[in-house]
Amino acid sequence: MKIGFFCESPADQAAMAIFTEGILGEPPEPIGMDLEARGVGGVLRGLDGVFRGVHYNSVADGLIVVVDSDDTRLHSPEHEKPDADLGDCRFCRIHAIISRARSQLKPAHRQSPLKVAIGLAVPAIEAWYLTGRNHEVGEPAWRAALASGHTVFTRPELKRLVYGTDRPAIELQTQRAIDESRRVIGNLPAIETAFPMGFGFMASEIRSWKA
Repeated sequence: MKIGFFCESPADQAAMAIFTEGILGEPPEPIGMDLEARGVGGVLRGLDGVFRGVHYNSVADGLIVVVDSDDTRLHSPEHEKPDADLGDCRFCRIHAIISRARSQLKPAHRQSPLKVAIGLAVPAIEAWYLTGRNHEVGEPAWRAALASGHTVFTRPELKRLVYGTDRPAIELQTQRAIDESRRVIGNLPAIETAFPMGFGFMASEIRSWKA
């Protein structure tokens, strides 16, 4: 299956290719397009153009978009209600950009519409890498922390736990991303349980592509 990855960094893209391999049971095929972004802002600003470009100019089956939640509001089923207060939920922002772009597409020579899966790393993708190593890291703990205003771990602390420093070079980020994602896919139920909305929902969507 040909899949593009639009994430905050090349390290995130490398990890997502491995996570997707674990979800699908086979490595995704590259689509021959450079979809690199820089940070959350780069993803949100570039997503409309990237989605249209992949739709019109590639033979990709799917596009996977992943960003960190940082301190923003986490996604929940309540956001699906017609009059829901979405706040600054990044999942909903990405979904809205994709929906608007999809509604404006012109006919393309495609056998089927471009599939899209959205992942929200809570509070950062380094937390996903710690699955199975640190049981305090997960969406329930972060939701409680946001509600109380007292975090049990910070994003710099997550980076130090994964990389040994909170200012890792991209080479170190990429190598650790590959190593840890490869370890985590050995027990996917663990990460889907720890991160049910941010990772589990995305994984279910990706599985549906193969079905």
